[in-house]
Amino acid sequence: MKTQNTNIMKRIYSLPAIGLLLSFLLANLIANGQTHFTVNVTGKGKPMILIHGLYCTGEVWKETVAHYQDRYECHVVTLAGFGGNAPALSDHFMEDVKNDLVAYVKEKKLKKPVIMGHSMGGFLSFWTAASAPDLFEKVIAVDGLPFLSVLQSPGATGESMKPMAENMKAAMAKQTPEQIKSNQLRILASMISSSDRVAQVAEIASKADPATQAEVMYEMFTTDLRPQVAAIQSPVLLLGAWSAYKDYGATHDGSLAAYQAQVSNIKNAKVAINDTAKHFIFYDEPAWFFETVDGFLK
Repeated sequence: MKTQNTNIMKRIYSLPAIGLLLSFLLANLIANGQTHFTVNVTGKGKPMILIHGLYCTGEVWKETVAHYQDRYECHVVTLAGFGGNAPALSDHFMEDVKNDLVAYVKEKKLKKPVIMGHSMGGFLSFWTAASAPDLFEKVIAVDGLPFLSVLQSPGATGESMKPMAENMKAAMAKQTPEQIKSNQLRILASMISSSDRVAQVAEIASKADPATQAEVMYEMFTTDLRPQVAAIQSPVLLLGAWSAYKDYGATHDGSLAAYQAQVSNIKNAKVAINDTAKHFIFYDEPAWFFETVDGFLK
């Protein structure tokens, strides 16, 4: 019996068997959309997919999940290369994530989920919904846009932004965790009103893979989704904020017009602008955020 068991173990742990096992595991991961993100599922009810922004993780949605988990099954996404998740880097990372989001919804048989993203997550929400127009019931972007570059450089195109984006990518990719945290503490002060929240998000950022963040920024600055989002059939809500840029000449009306132009190709899109929040609207003005989103979802 001992000899028989030894022979069985040799066959199991032979190189072909191990290769077959690894292939099976990899195929299973790909089928479940886990190569480019992990998902934490909380709550019950209609499915809602939540996607974080640059340098962040699904942790930023903690209060949002608490608000919706009695009515929605919240699928909170954290991308590869964010928050300590292993990187899955390529020169088309965001498109890979988008494709995996579509595959995840289909694999899990989620019936008409809501998709909501903040900043980078808003960009991904637009792209995912445009790629699968009949898949989502509603789309919500929290200060995330189809083409970020035109807010900084009117008349910009994906091609014209490449030189600047390449320089930015090269600089970001070299940052150490300490440099990331230091830079984020400075940058986030213009994005979040609470110093405690700034410290919290900067700590999350320090765990991010710098090469992944650099690639994401490059792709966002050079990818113009405005023509593609015309394919979206679902109702869309775009939430915007402008108060952090008052000193640079930003106004309510000007910001509203700029945001409306971003979604002008979508047949059923609504823009709501908050006049006091910074970029992390759900942190700065949670009451307004939930009232506006609740009204849209109903």
